[in-house]
Amino acid sequence: MKKNDEIELVCTDLSDQGFGIGHHEGMTVFADNLLPGEKARVKVIKLSKTYAIGKVVERLITSKDRIEPACAQANRCGGCALMHLKYDRQLDYKEKQLKDLFHAISPEIEVLKPLGMAVPYHYRNKAQFPVRIQNGKVEGGFYRARSNDIVPVRECMIQSEKINEIYQWLLDHLSLDQAGSLRHLLLRESKKTSQVQVVFIGEKNHNLKSLAHKLVHDHPEVASVIFNLNQRKDNVILGDQYEVLYGQDYIAEKCLDLDIQLHFKSFFQINPQQMEVLYSKALEMADLNKDDQVIELYSGTGTIGLLAARKAGYVTGVEIVPEAVANARVNQQLNGIENARFVCMDASEFAAKKENQADVVLVDPPRKGMTRQGIEDICALEPKRVVYISCNPRTLARDLKEFASRDYQCLKIQPVDMFAHTTGMECIALLVRKNPVQDDRQKESVPADNQLH
Repeated sequence: MKKNDEIELVCTDLSDQGFGIGHHEGMTVFADNLLPGEKARVKVIKLSKTYAIGKVVERLITSKDRIEPACAQANRCGGCALMHLKYDRQLDYKEKQLKDLFHAISPEIEVLKPLGMAVPYHYRNKAQFPVRIQNGKVEGGFYRARSNDIVPVRECMIQSEKINEIYQWLLDHLSLDQAGSLRHLLLRESKKTSQVQVVFIGEKNHNLKSLAHKLVHDHPEVASVIFNLNQRKDNVILGDQYEVLYGQDYIAEKCLDLDIQLHFKSFFQINPQQMEVLYSKALEMADLNKDDQVIELYSGTGTIGLLAARKAGYVTGVEIVPEAVANARVNQQLNGIENARFVCMDASEFAAKKENQADVVLVDPPRKGMTRQGIEDICALEPKRVVYISCNPRTLARDLKEFASRDYQCLKIQPVDMFAHTTGMECIALLVRKNPVQDDRQKESVPADNQLH
């Protein structure tokens, strides 16, 4: 087999990136937009010693599970790798991937069925659209998979309908000067309060305040408009400096029975419907009672920690982003919750202080997962249970091995499909200490806030 050869390939499985997997002359071949059971003529576009990558030229046998994607750009932009697969089969595929991954660590881990969506479209509450000038016109869209090329898109089937509507308005009303100095448009919507936030991200503010007021006139649901200055030369989206052009630097949001002020820099789950499923399940698995001391690491705006405070004795949230910590403290006051505090500190540094008693640790790290030191520090706190929420099953699997080497056993994993039509999956893992020390030991007192700032 050589590069540019055309071969017949039968797809037998899907990779964790959604590529069809087949074999030809003893070589594993990955091909985009190919489903198990399908046969296709495939052109070899890349060849290595151990695998090949192919492009489908003609499909010869079509799977009964294939559907027409709801989005015309589904095979071009880097977002929805599975939109050509029936949704129930997407969940089956993700369940198989997770079982293969976690049972390789321990066959005793119970991997539950993924909790899917009733309507898996228009679910995202946040979008970041790159902007450019092309042929004298303002264009926005998404980056093509594995490239810096922008696929022009005016409507995204997984973004909220309101975000699509306001995004189209912006494309139609941005001048060439304004768009030429921008890098991204960031839009966020609260489904519960109907408030929308728009953030212009770029190198220069070209009379964006005037545009902001036109936008609010036409779309009064827009409650916050911001210009964020970013003159960096890397791919970091948000800069440090910003100016409020209209309203405040936050919007009102809700999660379950919590009122939330959501700062534009703060992390918030992108699927609000499934977020409530995720957090409800995580708290159910934590099995909290009024005697429990809880530590939440990577606490963001404090949402799950504040929900946990309704059931636990005391909750300490730890977060390194100052705006998120300030946001969490506002949300605590907003909801009248007294048995919680939020600390601005690196999670590993906080855990290493070993000044804090924990019966339960809640952890929701970024995609890169935990550091080995962070895991060691958590285990040094000797919590009875650790509830680990992960948006990256591979780093979760890696971290579970590290926890296991320190006598923390993963009992079960509950997947929640936060990212329909993509290969992503959120997972909640429940870990317990294999050899717990006496559980009725004296609880240490909670240190004052000023000891930890």
